[in-house]
Amino acid sequence: MNLRKVPVLVVGAGIAGLAAATLLAWRGVPCLVVERRNAPSRHPRAHGLDLRSLELLRVVPGLEDDLRAATQAEFNDFMIVIAESVAGSEVGKLSAAAGYDARSLSPATICSAGQDRIEPILRRHACARGAEVFSATELVDLVPESDAVRARIRDLRGGMTTEIVADFVIAADGTKSKVRETLGIATRGPGVLAHSMSILFAADLGVALRNRSFVLYYLQNPDFAGTFVPSDDKDRGQLDIEYDPTLESVSEFGQARCRQLIRAALGMPDLDVVVLDVVPWEICGLVATRMSEGRVFLAGDAAHSMPPFGGLGGQVAIQDAADLAWKIAMVVDGHAARSLLETYDSERLPVGQLATARQIATWVAHMRPDRADIVDPWARWDSLGIAMGYRYRSAAILDDGTDDGAPVEDPRRPSGRPGTRLAHVALAQDGRSVSTLDLVGSGFVLLTASEGGDWARAAEALALVSGLPLKAIRIGTDMIDPGSKFLERTGLGAGGALLVRPDGFIAWRSRDGTADPAAVLEAALSRVLGRPLLRAS
Repeated sequence: MNLRKVPVLVVGAGIAGLAAATLLAWRGVPCLVVERRNAPSRHPRAHGLDLRSLELLRVVPGLEDDLRAATQAEFNDFMIVIAESVAGSEVGKLSAAAGYDARSLSPATICSAGQDRIEPILRRHACARGAEVFSATELVDLVPESDAVRARIRDLRGGMTTEIVADFVIAADGTKSKVRETLGIATRGPGVLAHSMSILFAADLGVALRNRSFVLYYLQNPDFAGTFVPSDDKDRGQLDIEYDPTLESVSEFGQARCRQLIRAALGMPDLDVVVLDVVPWEICGLVATRMSEGRVFLAGDAAHSMPPFGGLGGQVAIQDAADLAWKIAMVVDGHAARSLLETYDSERLPVGQLATARQIATWVAHMRPDRADIVDPWARWDSLGIAMGYRYRSAAILDDGTDDGAPVEDPRRPSGRPGTRLAHVALAQDGRSVSTLDLVGSGFVLLTASEGGDWARAAEALALVSGLPLKAIRIGTDMIDPGSKFLERTGLGAGGALLVRPDGFIAWRSRDGTADPAAVLEAALSRVLGRPLLRAS
């Protein structure tokens, strides 16, 4: 048996696993990804990356451009329609813009590419930066130990088994996670809500779509409930039909019946259709009771499986990956104690619960109003708030006495409180526009107001003596605030400062100056990192 040692083993090459591998590799942390599938799914499945996902991914050079190039839709050109059929009359319509200009919230732009396009792009970027991805390779077993995680993987083509010794494991192995089961981590929630059949097909969709570039349909047909979504290939579509496995089997969805369902869903009885693939799957509502066990961390569907209605599933998976990537990198590089990774549970678990509750409520509202009994009170928070205004509370967030206890913040009205996402403010430098969010990603950033020079000098001195990736930027000196929005959107006074984490979350805030900024800032950083700052030799 071969033996390999790696800093991080990632189990699963879906969106969560590949996003984690990409962000880890970009930070210089070697990782090995194993995936049972021989090739990515041809089905578009989940569609789209929201603003927050792009903010987290765009730190990797070239990645945002590649993702945007993979989709045919223009900026904010995304519509959700409720109808009996695609070509029939519409019952309701929802716009992705939802009444606000997304450009005021983020420097990123929405990408509507399907998962079948997104996963290969993430994989390419991960591998280009040194990550290894093994397809047709399964996890045989996994044993957590105090100083490492031991696992065995097997090549499904040749049968070769390799023992892996990893510092950390990210389990992104889906709803029926083998890692979660091995660790004995329970789940809670309503469980399997419905069974669905995903039908991938080829047809001329121009007439049905009325030449709109991207539309998601919730179909309320007398004969079935389902969704239709076009592929990024203009002549392909995906139809998901709910069915009852106690009344009909998978084998009953043959070519002839699938063509009939597609024509009924599109409202075009004479359409020429070619069925490409048919895959059964389950619509679930489950959240793990915890997201970590020692050195092993659950991410994506392994931690929270939700109905694909509302667009939050893939986004929460990417957020999991981003949270883990910067924290693991800080620990591997020796800047932080392992206790920093203990904050993963307290930060990410509530977000998974919020998103799952919201997605279940959306499924009930648009597809199954008869299941209103399973709607959780947490679903009262809207999708925009959950997608961009989710808040963190942990040992890596230092409350400044202004926490109001709400699980989300309206991103259109940012407060600058610790535990919230840094607000987008359009700054200027050397004649070019720069977002506050463009300033974060690789390390910590201290943003100071116009009279915060003492804070900036303290940060520069601490970075020099400790080697911690920390930079200071003085708004009003290093960067200009043409719209005078920075103080308003951060809650700072003229002498204040914000400490922003690599994931763009505010870790600490001093609304004004202090007599000893170096001591105050060092104490804040030490608390966030779980250890005193090391002194460079």
